[in-house]
Amino acid sequence: MRHSPTGSSPNVSNIHLLLTYVTDLELEVDRLRRQGQFVQHEVRETLKRVRSLCADPAGGEALSRLAEVGQAAAHLIAVVRDLQDPPGYHPAHDQVIAIAVRPLIEQVFRWQQRLLGAPKVALRLELESEHVEWFPARLRHILDNLLSNALKYCDPEKSEGWVQVGLRVWPEGYELRIRDNGLGLPADEGVQVFELFYRAAPARAAGLGVGLAVVKLLVEQSGGTLTVDSGAGQGTTFVAVLPRYDIDDFLT
Repeated sequence: MRHSPTGSSPNVSNIHLLLTYVTDLELEVDRLRRQGQFVQHEVRETLKRVRSLCADPAGGEALSRLAEVGQAAAHLIAVVRDLQDPPGYHPAHDQVIAIAVRPLIEQVFRWQQRLLGAPKVALRLELESEHVEWFPARLRHILDNLLSNALKYCDPEKSEGWVQVGLRVWPEGYELRIRDNGLGLPADEGVQVFELFYRAAPARAAGLGVGLAVVKLLVEQSGGTLTVDSGAGQGTTFVAVLPRYDIDDFLT
């Protein structure tokens, strides 16, 4: 039998499962939309670069230009490779499996770096375990939005930008902690960060904060909690506490 995170009646449990699934799809649609826009931009820029390099291939620069074409193609291949999802990472596959967290975090981080143009921000990992048993699509969405937030608001005035992802494991669940040394939030705005249409301005004026609000709903509908600790100029820390599920319940 599938474990209900709320332990409530079947009807209430079904409503919770439906809300979680709808939230998951909301994030998936947003992720695919952003991926599509990014890939279109990368393809256009790569083709534009290749055309300019091939415009006048004569003379001694021919070989160097050919090498640049190869580099442009390699870059586009790397982008496409980073967007490939492992099997089972779609919300339709709503079941607990063993997830290799290190390659997943690294892939999502690289993708967000490309999307947000933050290649100099370093990733730091502190993982108590290389694997977790959880919902792969939900975990990816959580990482996608929290890492996006950390990279989007890195502090350009600091000599070194970094994002740290920590994972703690105990019998009841997992603690996923994402810290950064970015701009942070003013003291009076920390509570607002999860409101559906919150936007901090001017430092964080990058659009509606729908992603974080939906992630919080997704985490809570899965039986967990999501909290934030931040201060202006001191970076931001998100802590997602995710309950452990019995993987055997999802294999019967």
